[in-house]
Amino acid sequence: MRDCGQLRFHFAAHGLAVYPPGATFGPRTLRDFEFVWIVDGDVRCRFDGVEIAAPPGTVLLARPGMRDQYVWDPHRHTRHGYVHFTLERGGAALPPEASWPLARQLSSGDIIRPLLRHLLWLLSRRGPDWEELAQGALRQVLLVYLSGEGSIAGEGGVAGSPLVERVLLHVQRRWAQGPLAELCLGELATAAGVSRGHLTRVFRAALDLTPMEAMRLLRLERAAMMLARSNLQVGEIAALCGFPSPFHFSRRFRAVYGHPPRAFRARIAAGMDMPTTRLHVSDLTARVW
Repeated sequence: MRDCGQLRFHFAAHGLAVYPPGATFGPRTLRDFEFVWIVDGDVRCRFDGVEIAAPPGTVLLARPGMRDQYVWDPHRHTRHGYVHFTLERGGAALPPEASWPLARQLSSGDIIRPLLRHLLWLLSRRGPDWEELAQGALRQVLLVYLSGEGSIAGEGGVAGSPLVERVLLHVQRRWAQGPLAELCLGELATAAGVSRGHLTRVFRAALDLTPMEAMRLLRLERAAMMLARSNLQVGEIAALCGFPSPFHFSRRFRAVYGHPPRAFRARIAAGMDMPTTRLHVSDLTARVW
């Protein structure tokens, strides 16, 4: 086994991102390492002039100083996860960075993607001992990625409230192929087969949010991800995320993220970490996106 010494990571931006058909991102120059894993959509990317086809199941690893650029699937929505980090080798016996693979196509029984999903959960929740657990998860991801030995027997699921699950399935279907419509409470309650009052109580117990607050945050989270990781104009993002006007979108966005959309995009480009909301990389976000 490779000696991992005192290998340590410093975590930066991370999250789940969804793009409409034909969206692009970059080019940009990376300041740190970034793992990207493609969940849905056929992606074309370029790292320092190297063209890479990245269908679902691909994990990409870009290095500091690289120029990267992405063209998302032209025919359907693209979904991917990502995590930025820097590292301190601390005597770890790693191969030269120039030899690290830029991409790996994983099998259905790999360990890397479950570990990366767990890492996002840890980075979002930041519960007891989260940092050491996150260090261990990313250490294993990196070592397995470099070795290419990443198979496991199977994957597990995530449990949740049956009523919330039913609503999420309905929302996912409604938002799958177009702008994120502003769904009304009556529609969500009908989809769940319960009264509006009962559905509101269930959401408050599970998420400390009403169903409408949760839906609004989901739409704003997708907008924030598009601002941070796409070349789409603010007006396009507002429309895709179901806001009736850029003004309405800007007002809602600023109330949650503290900056209007253009200022938020500029701050992210300048190196600000992606902020989180109460739903960021939660079961709710993961199920819908």
